[in-house]
This record gives sequence, structure tokens and C-alpha cells, in this order.
Amino acid sequence: MLEDDGGRAAWLESKRLLTSPERRIDTLRRLLAEDVDALLLYDYDLISDPQTVAIVRAQQRAAGQRRRRLRRLATRHRGTTNPRHPGR
Repeated sequence: MLEDDGGRAAWLESKRLLTSPERRIDTLRRLLAEDVDALLLYDYDLISDPQTVAIVRAQQRAAGQRRRRLRRLATRHRGTTNPRHPGR
């Protein structure tokens, strides 16, 4: 990474890799149909909450924006160190 962020990049990358809340809800529904487990039910209730879904989506958007920003900065950095094209 181009900057020292105190671990924020790793945290954001973990959020980017999360599955979509809808996909996770569907999976939990299928699992609960087979086995009514208290932990699965708690997880289903937690992820089914609209506020939780909004938070997960916001975290995924933030992670994607950061990844795109770092990629853009890396491209600019490579462009400025190229001796053939100074000032790029």
C-alpha cells in the first residue's frame, strides 16, 4: 500500500470480500429448514435486520472505493517514476 493506515486497509479488504447480505440470508434460510439451531437463528435474525444490511453494504462500498483509489494512486505513482514521460 502507498500509505501507512494502521491496519485499515486489511479491515476494508475483509469487508470487500464479504458475501452479499441477500446471499447469506438465503443460505441461512436453507440451513434453518434442515436444522433449527439457536446460533443459526441468531445469525439469521442479525443479518436480516435492514440496518445491518445497510451497514454491510456501506462497508463494502467503502472498501471498493478505497481499493479503486489505491489502484489509481499506484498508477499515478508508476507514471511519475517513468523517466520516458516526466511530469505524468
